[in-house]
Amino acid sequence: MRIIDAVRSALLAAMFALGACGNPQASVAANAPKVAAGPAMWRVSDEDSTAYLFGTFHILPRDAKWITPAFEDAMRETGVTVTEVDAKSPAAQTEMTRLVQELGLNPPGVTLTALLGPTRAVRFSAIAERYGLKMSAFEPMKPWLAMISLSVAIMQKEGFDADSGAEEAVMERAAIEKDRITHLETAEYQIKALASLSEDEILADFDASLHEYEEFDVYSRRMLDAWITGDVERLDEETLSEMRRKAPGAYRILITERNANWAREIEEMMARDENYFIAVGAGHLIGAGSVVEMLKEKGYAVERVQ
Repeated sequence: MRIIDAVRSALLAAMFALGACGNPQASVAANAPKVAAGPAMWRVSDEDSTAYLFGTFHILPRDAKWITPAFEDAMRETGVTVTEVDAKSPAAQTEMTRLVQELGLNPPGVTLTALLGPTRAVRFSAIAERYGLKMSAFEPMKPWLAMISLSVAIMQKEGFDADSGAEEAVMERAAIEKDRITHLETAEYQIKALASLSEDEILADFDASLHEYEEFDVYSRRMLDAWITGDVERLDEETLSEMRRKAPGAYRILITERNANWAREIEEMMARDENYFIAVGAGHLIGAGSVVEMLKEKGYAVERVQ
């Protein structure tokens, strides 16, 4: 698998495990709000603008069924579509390739095994071999890139397709509707954020991710079910809560700081007389310190609509 494909598909999804397989039956939590069924979506409004915030899964099974009338209506109502990052244009892919080679690969003589230590390396290798992957392919990578690459490889072998991610469907509809397209940050920012994590933070998250991949089928079905049914409390508990506890520095850099940046970007958008459909990883819209909570604190009317 090419490195660029791994980064393009799941730069941050892999870091907080918002990827899954299977096609579970929908179930709605007993205390869920009375909103339309489906992946969580909020409407943010002021005097002259409306923005829909839609939480995505970056990579999905090819047969996942999640598009709802509420989603379609929201996209029809909005003339500007916003995603996290441009990762598909030739210029973006060229820059990502350069940054991955610069920041994601080890210097000569340094291996992934040496950085992980024997216990982690044995676990990582066992998971890779289970999916027909050789440890030697990962040895040149730093831990954050190795985990993303392993994550995407597992997802692909379990029936995931990068072109089946929620953002792909959003962008297809935006093209049909001739929406203006914009993004909240650059691929450079995302890669540098990952590369800036301390070794301790990387390895703490690495341990949690290894545990999930050792029981990937069970874990992933829970995640996809929580996303499809809009069960944000369960999604938060299964994904972000462990990262908050075990890797608070990584959580701050990858989640909280980016949420704050995006909330400011959305505030600037809302000052204009336009309507927006904003699709970002679901982990950024749930729990304390989410984009949703930050916009409420800024005084916007925020209503969950799905």
